Amino acid sequence: MPSPCPLESDLIPYTASPGLPAQAVLVLAPHPDDEVFGCAGAIVGHVRAGVAVTVVVLTDGAGFGEAGLRCAESGAAARLLGYGEPEFWLLPDRGLRYSEELVLRLVERISKAGADLVYAPSPWELHPDHRQTCLLALAAVRRIGSPVRLAFYEVGAPLRPNVLVDITDCVNAKDAAMRCFASQLAQQDYLRQIHALNQYRSYTLAGTVLAAEAFCVLGAQELGQIASWGLVSPGTLFDTALRPGSLALVSILIRSMNRDHLAEALDSVALQTYPHIEVVVVAACLAHRPLPTLCGSFAVRLLQTDAPLPRSKAANLAMAHAKGQYLLFLDDDDWLMPGHIARLVDVLSHQPHALAAYTGISLVDAVGRPLGQSFELPFDAIRQLAGNLTPIHAVLFNAKVLELGCHFDEALDRYEDWDFWLQLARLAPMVHLPGVSGAYRIHGSSGVHEDAGPAGSATGLIYRKWGEDWTPQQIGQMMQRVWSHPELEARLADTTAHFSARLVEQAQHLAETTERLRSADSALENHRAVIAHQAQTSLQQQQQIGLLSQKIDEMARHLAQQQQDHAALLGSRSWRVTRPLRWLTGITRNSPVGGIIRQARAWLK
Repeated sequence: MPSPCPLESDLIPYTASPGLPAQAVLVLAPHPDDEVFGCAGAIVGHVRAGVAVTVVVLTDGAGFGEAGLRCAESGAAARLLGYGEPEFWLLPDRGLRYSEELVLRLVERISKAGADLVYAPSPWELHPDHRQTCLLALAAVRRIGSPVRLAFYEVGAPLRPNVLVDITDCVNAKDAAMRCFASQLAQQDYLRQIHALNQYRSYTLAGTVLAAEAFCVLGAQELGQIASWGLVSPGTLFDTALRPGSLALVSILIRSMNRDHLAEALDSVALQTYPHIEVVVVAACLAHRPLPTLCGSFAVRLLQTDAPLPRSKAANLAMAHAKGQYLLFLDDDDWLMPGHIARLVDVLSHQPHALAAYTGISLVDAVGRPLGQSFELPFDAIRQLAGNLTPIHAVLFNAKVLELGCHFDEALDRYEDWDFWLQLARLAPMVHLPGVSGAYRIHGSSGVHEDAGPAGSATGLIYRKWGEDWTPQQIGQMMQRVWSHPELEARLADTTAHFSARLVEQAQHLAETTERLRSADSALENHRAVIAHQAQTSLQQQQQIGLLSQKIDEMARHLAQQQQDHAALLGSRSWRVTRPLRWLTGITRNSPVGGIIRQARAWLK
């Protein structure tokens, strides 16, 4: 029977909580401000209830501001909210990385604070520092166990909550605390956005709730099923919870010389997205330092020995103690990318007849910088006879090959992995998975690169061991490769010359095209100058026309006023009354009497 469709209240809370119960609280903030944007309302509730609150800010926030200023803003917000002074770890902004060292430091800090409730960003957050903080918190809380609970909060992306905390009476306090981060509010309107998020979270709550903060609160034991809460999808970085019932166990085998690189190798294992892994470390040297019992969420076993072990003997010891269905060797100076194990397991689980699968490995220098090269060759049984195809941590193989007689030859201390792959290839072809998901460190202290190459003594040992078993067909195929080499070289030279000539032609064509574009740009610039001059001239003419139009308008208004005044004068009573006088004046002006009068006026002057 199909399960009934869940009700809305099964998917999101329809009642608000006044707060999360706790005896002591630790808040993890990736940057100075996340503790306020994500859960300031809940913090105020704890402070008002008399619960001790410790805030740890992991990075310095220097990626988007000045570190000192951002820490000062966080301190100012803390004083407003009333929980004291934050603790700043000052790790690099956008450089936060999951590591066993940070997990242990966080475990110690939670224990020191006596916290039974830890706040951290949710796995759905977008910023990489937020996601790394989530993973650190998840590993630390799982390691401590009950009664510690983890409350995921949201800042940059919504989560699926199981608790909505009413912060209506805390909005003003949260608003004031957010305004402390002036340097960040100048770059983005976080105030409006967080207000909107908190208001939206009241959607399923009573009308009296005007704002809420959303959390997904899980106990230490429940963290193994975070995918079921809709927080993440299976197979992501955060699906580190063990699901042994449905997945094959993978044993990662490390032959350790107690080098400093070992911590980096273990950290890369802790970040694997595949959730069912054990780590077996063989101390190949004396006085090996102790190791933690967990690597992320994966169990670690250290096998101490009474005497130094050669490489092959250490490998056999590791395989003898492995419990996994699949095995993979990892040297203590190399590392894996997060999806390495999951990719290879997927290949072998879908090809039951295959016994081994391998993928690409990138070459890096002594400090981990990429060299621009990688081991990424498709499987070729004849080529494998002549040389190794891949580093040891590229290959995941089925443990049943041990029952079929495969083992590391303890007479070999170099190229023992090549010898082992030759044994595997006799049983079944190795499956090549395209793509790079691991790193191989090239440095002088490893010792494996001395006397390397086809003419080296280590290669000679492999040839002498396997040469007696080469069939005439295999020898013929190798000779065919050798004899065809000059022809292939000549063909490659011809092809290289052809493409070089084409490149020269294309470069010349590109130069000519560039020159034409420059000429076109120059002509376009001249045309733009002419257009700009014409536009300026037109603007001046329009201004002159405007002034002339204004003068014409003024003259027209003046003429109209004169016509109006003249018409008013002609129509006035005084004009009509004085008409006889004007008539008499006209006559007088033109008569002899008028002339006498004018002469008299002139004489009087």
